[in-house]
Amino acid sequence: MKRTQAISVFSLLLSAAFVSLALADDVEQSIKNLSSTDNSAKLAAIDHLGSLGDKAAPAVEPLAELLKDSSPEVVAHAAHALGQIGKTNDEALEELVELTGSDVPLIRRQAVSALFQLHPDRTRMQKIFVSLLADEDAAVRLRAMNSLTEIGKPAVNDLIPALKNDKAALWACMILRELGPDAAGAAGALTDIVKDIHSPIRQEAILTLAAMPEAAAASADTIAACLDDPKLQVPATYALGRIGTLPKEAEAKIQANVNSKEPMLASMSAWALAFAHPNDPSLKKEAIHHLAQGVGSSDPLVRAMSSQGLISLEAEPITLKQELQDPLNNADEPVVSSALNLLSRMGPEAIPFLIQALDKPGVRLDAIIILGDLGPKAAPATEAVAKMIDDENPRVVNEAIVTLGKIGPAAHAATPALIKALKEEEGSIAHNAALSLGRIGPQAKEAVPALLNEMTGHSQPSLQMISAWALLKIDGENAQTRDAVLSVLTAQVKSDDPIIQNSAKQLLGELNGAGK
Repeated sequence: MKRTQAISVFSLLLSAAFVSLALADDVEQSIKNLSSTDNSAKLAAIDHLGSLGDKAAPAVEPLAELLKDSSPEVVAHAAHALGQIGKTNDEALEELVELTGSDVPLIRRQAVSALFQLHPDRTRMQKIFVSLLADEDAAVRLRAMNSLTEIGKPAVNDLIPALKNDKAALWACMILRELGPDAAGAAGALTDIVKDIHSPIRQEAILTLAAMPEAAAASADTIAACLDDPKLQVPATYALGRIGTLPKEAEAKIQANVNSKEPMLASMSAWALAFAHPNDPSLKKEAIHHLAQGVGSSDPLVRAMSSQGLISLEAEPITLKQELQDPLNNADEPVVSSALNLLSRMGPEAIPFLIQALDKPGVRLDAIIILGDLGPKAAPATEAVAKMIDDENPRVVNEAIVTLGKIGPAAHAATPALIKALKEEEGSIAHNAALSLGRIGPQAKEAVPALLNEMTGHSQPSLQMISAWALLKIDGENAQTRDAVLSVLTAQVKSDDPIIQNSAKQLLGELNGAGK
């Protein structure tokens, strides 16, 4: 090994050792602060230890002791910190389990979160989480639901009994639906709910069965019987379509409902027939027509359902373009927004419609974001997007600038507009303009004087750093530009702000020889 390399390795090891020692001192001091009589200082120490993650493992025992503190706030923070550290002891685990029954909602919430993060005996924990589905506090229920969803299939057997608990049944249904086919073991219990005409969650049970089509096939007749109930017609139709099994009598009813005056039922019925018979082009064509009309509905629920239906049927781009003409020309901007999001699935073919949408203030932002998602393929929209930099809405301006950067070198025609944006007093606009100019690269060379001005004359170090980065991307081969960047970076290496300091070091690395 060369001597310089050896010195470099030694330096790194020494640096790591100092960091390790400093961290140990930090943890030790924070542990001492846990004994403070000042609650604010104690809470600050708890939160700091939690933020260190597993590096604060030595603090587990003293934090566990705080689970018995007289202050509910201290107890909640200690539980949260233990979860963040990810390590605990048996005594703390038992205390956390007991805290799930606390009278204080905040403590219950943090105890549930910590137990899940600590990954103790999942079988025991899932029983506790299921019991908390009946909790009166929505935040506790949500944490329990998230934990059970994360546990997944192993939790199903404990969720089935919860379907009979009036306070927990709805939430259990929602978890099972999220688990989909993995929750197949609950199909029988869900079918029993559908049969019970007095159950308040029949609709939820039907929709949950729809999420496990194969397991729900045996329940098709039970679900089909719900087609006669006006409140259950739509979910039952959806479920039968998903299952793909349409009993003869049920199919006739669904076919008749295609002509219903209720937009939701008509669209759902057309979709179900097409989805259950994927090889019938005529049914697919009819369904796409109905769903496209639904996208033009003033009812947001009908629009959302129709949009999802079109996506699931995988309509051809040319068909979508034809069918969505009316929604695109609608005066209702939310309708146009739904149509645009569907058209975005067409890729570059949607660009003419997206450019047209830039003339409508209410959907302008949506159109720009979709164009940005297309990246370099959105190059034909460069001129139209560049004009949006003069918009009155700062969000539109920022998104337009960001989109031009995503288009990259092909957006070089927008360089003058981006140079103008560099001079904006609103910070994020100038920052984004510099970033986008850098992404355009050497073809944005006319921006070099403006970027040099921002780098050397601006009071914001962050803008100086971004401008320096952009200059390296655009004109990094020019010795004068490199010298100017070097001068600024060497000054910022001494910055008190660690982010600015690290950015300067990183950019110095990009300067190669000059950086050395």
